[in-house]
Amino acid sequence: MSSIFPFPGWRFDPGKVDLSQVVSPPYDVIDPGEQTALYARDPHNVVRLILGLNQPDDSPRHNRYTRAAAHLDIWRSDNLFLQDRPAVYLYEQRFTSGGATTSRLGFLARVRLSEWGREGVYPHEKTLSGPKADRLELIRATRGNLEPIFGLLADPEGEVENTLANLVDYRPFLDFSLDGVENRMWVVDDDERLHRLLSLMPEPRLFIADGHHRYETSLAYQLEVREKMRQAGQIPPLRGDLDCDYILMYIVPDSDPGLVIWPTHRLLHSLPDFSAQNFLQAASRSFTVSPTSRESLLQDLPADGLPLFGFSDGKDYWILRLNSQQSMEERYPEAPEAWRVLDVAVLHSLLLEEILGIDEGKLLRRENVNYRRDASATLEEVERGQDGAQGAFILRATPMHQVRDISEAGAVMPQKSTYFYPKPLSGTIFHLFW
Repeated sequence: MSSIFPFPGWRFDPGKVDLSQVVSPPYDVIDPGEQTALYARDPHNVVRLILGLNQPDDSPRHNRYTRAAAHLDIWRSDNLFLQDRPAVYLYEQRFTSGGATTSRLGFLARVRLSEWGREGVYPHEKTLSGPKADRLELIRATRGNLEPIFGLLADPEGEVENTLANLVDYRPFLDFSLDGVENRMWVVDDDERLHRLLSLMPEPRLFIADGHHRYETSLAYQLEVREKMRQAGQIPPLRGDLDCDYILMYIVPDSDPGLVIWPTHRLLHSLPDFSAQNFLQAASRSFTVSPTSRESLLQDLPADGLPLFGFSDGKDYWILRLNSQQSMEERYPEAPEAWRVLDVAVLHSLLLEEILGIDEGKLLRRENVNYRRDASATLEEVERGQDGAQGAFILRATPMHQVRDISEAGAVMPQKSTYFYPKPLSGTIFHLFW
């Protein structure tokens, strides 16, 4: 039985607001400066819902979560929203990456919640308690999904990809460019086209690209709602009969050629008595250390079969290539092979932890490692010694097949292993439970 369904989505009325001014990136990629700018952009910008500003006099009864609920209630009362009949929403983003212009086409639908792997929904990254506690407070206050998570649909024959392309045959209700990305969205609400699309996914396999914390939070909220019903003497309905049994998801076929994953580079800082030469000497026990140039690190790193990455101490540049998988097999004999061959897993295990003493706890606290998306800017930081920068690891992007392999093996990648670009905008469609 399929777990993907149309739903009566809520969206801003384009006759009452400028859609390009009320959307935002997902909450977890908004930095403080961008948060302030989004507040100033429009009084109805969705940032007020998904990532509200804290106030000095906040309390358990009055805080950014309760303000989000109040904003949502007022906007609905002011008739700023339209509600559609049950539909899915086609969503195309056209963008430039690596000097080439491409597009990615998916759709928004609601997906029935289930424990990881039980009904074909798989994670690939670890989650943290802090972000889940934050999102749980928000969903309790607002009772809905205010932004979609991002899922990848297994589409080995490309049938879903082709069908989506054939459904785009009329004027979109949303059409604008923002931050260099063109966004277009269509409502699909007629039975014939819905059946044509959804019949292709009788037992879908979905791999979470972004939104692991929100998915697990929605599971927790679903259980919480049902437990409160029991405590009130009510018998909860069958799973699937409550709106909170579902989550709003942006679904892209994994066959789409516009699926782009960017690498996230690592910047070493504040290590006591750090010596690049001592580090490289220790690394040479398991890695071939080859001098290279700055320009080579900024081009595509070799598509080698073994894990590798670039390294710089701000003066010189090297490529570190793992000699064999034996080191990972000996240290992690119980780990799936799909995990042991990940560049990021090798980097974190054999270099950061084993040689430099940066364990998972320090990584989570960012004591000695910062994360950067721009390779050139990362090298510039270590070249200038900015903020105690001592070294830079330049990584390759994690390929899509490794995301699938890790998910299906029941393993998870280290934090910051993937960065899917571009992010789907928040504020386009809401899935509300009331």
